[in-house]
Amino acid sequence: MATVKDYVFDKMTRIGNDTCGLSQMNVQNINAGNYMVQNFFSSDCTMARPIELATSQPGIFFEGGHQTGAGGCNIDINSQLLNGSMSTHPRCKISLNERPFITVPYLGRGECNPLLESKLIQGDVTINKRSVNLLSEQCYSNYLNYPLIPSIASTVTNPSNLIEGVASDGWIRGGIPSREMSREKAYASCNYSQGQN
Repeated sequence: MATVKDYVFDKMTRIGNDTCGLSQMNVQNINAGNYMVQNFFSSDCTMARPIELATSQPGIFFEGGHQTGAGGCNIDINSQLLNGSMSTHPRCKISLNERPFITVPYLGRGECNPLLESKLIQGDVTINKRSVNLLSEQCYSNYLNYPLIPSIASTVTNPSNLIEGVASDGWIRGGIPSREMSREKAYASCNYSQGQN
């Protein structure tokens, strides 16, 4: 049968855009899919012949329908097994054992004092790490102004016990220069006097 086409230039010319090629590809895909899912034992609802074929050949597996056969031919047997005397899914509401405690216990706090709670949560800012501070709420004036023992008071007020320069006349801050000591010792061994040239 002849077809009339509109010959418009600059159209898509790939094989995937050809309507004839697409229709033929669809036909081949449908036929291949039908062949893969074809049931050759659709008239046999008992799965006896498929099981016989699958067990007689290596590498052939079978899978029956879930609860019912093809076309629902064994629906009566399935309903009898499901809802019969040994019912696994009873048609009535299942009554479970009642809980020993109907509800959970009351977990509320009861009456509260928001001002006291906020003070307890926020607390005081304690930056000072020392134990003697104003936040300890104790008076330390007795220990601060307590007179010292006379022997300790005399040693604390004596500057020779605290200042090195007062304790020793030849004391040099930072220590004695060791290079000068070795140089003076070497000059002394040469009978060199410091005042001569």
